[in-house]
Amino acid sequence: MRARKPTQKREARRTLHYTRRSVQLAFLAAFLLLAWAASYPPSRYLRENFFLRVDPLGALSAFMRASALLPLWPAMALLLLTFLSGRFFCGWICPLGTVLEMIPSPLRLKKRRMEGIRPRGVDGAVLLPGARRPRVKYLLLLALLVLLPFGVNLLWLFDPLVIAHRSAVQVFTGSLPLLFLGLLVLALAAGPRFWCQEVCPLGALLSAAGWAGRGLREDKALLSLVKDEAACVHCGRCALACPFWITEVADTGRSGRLLAFDCALCGECLEACPADGALSLVSLGRRIAVSTGPCKPSESGGRRRDDPTCQWEGMSPSFEGAGDGEQTRTKGPGRGG
Repeated sequence: MRARKPTQKREARRTLHYTRRSVQLAFLAAFLLLAWAASYPPSRYLRENFFLRVDPLGALSAFMRASALLPLWPAMALLLLTFLSGRFFCGWICPLGTVLEMIPSPLRLKKRRMEGIRPRGVDGAVLLPGARRPRVKYLLLLALLVLLPFGVNLLWLFDPLVIAHRSAVQVFTGSLPLLFLGLLVLALAAGPRFWCQEVCPLGALLSAAGWAGRGLREDKALLSLVKDEAACVHCGRCALACPFWITEVADTGRSGRLLAFDCALCGECLEACPADGALSLVSLGRRIAVSTGPCKPSESGGRRRDDPTCQWEGMSPSFEGAGDGEQTRTKGPGRGG
């Protein structure tokens, strides 16, 4: 029995991961079914892909054409839920993000140190925690919105739900989805979530909606990532496990609700965290998932932060503890800013 305890504990820590994967695959299957039903010849009962109605960018494009408000309610509901929680759609529902995240990129093996995943400036130098940098996705979103009133609609080219739907229909009708194949190559070369993190305009809009609700406390937000700094050992495992390679969770020295621009509330950081109770997913003040591990602060009688068994080579000493008091709900994050 003693020999099985580590395995059982490991399986228990992976419960959230498998739950999220199941939810992602369920939404992906539903998306493909709706795309198949809407492809030629259209189904008698399912004539459209409802996911496209949930798309705020698609809804805005439709409103510019027809000026009808009623069809916008699914997209407005998604923006409201994002305001009350964060960018959960990208981590749990988005079909394109689900496929890209499962790409076995070689960068997963190469980026095993914090310096490897930190954002860099135009000169190639690693940016310190809390530093801001221009993001292509926000500039792209702004350009797309500015062009819409002039009758130039390029959302069909960059909207992830439109890309996923069009690619699925192309496959079902025997065509080659060139844009989708290009995104797969990009995921292999630059990382599975590079598109979501750096380019996706829908992700930029959802990040902005989540950032607008950053003032909500964890007892008021529908879903929050909460940190207990007293339990954190600053090992860096959370950043390296994050699909978006967000470093703010490891860098920040404050407790409470964390809200990085790119955080998709997927919970992978919780399962990688070795510090008992350092990270948790909270819904309306109630914990629904919490990190578990052998590392505890010395005040609780457990292992100290400087214990070698609680440290990892992924965290560079030059950055360890950096950003204390710098990255919170009021400052732009490192990787996700």
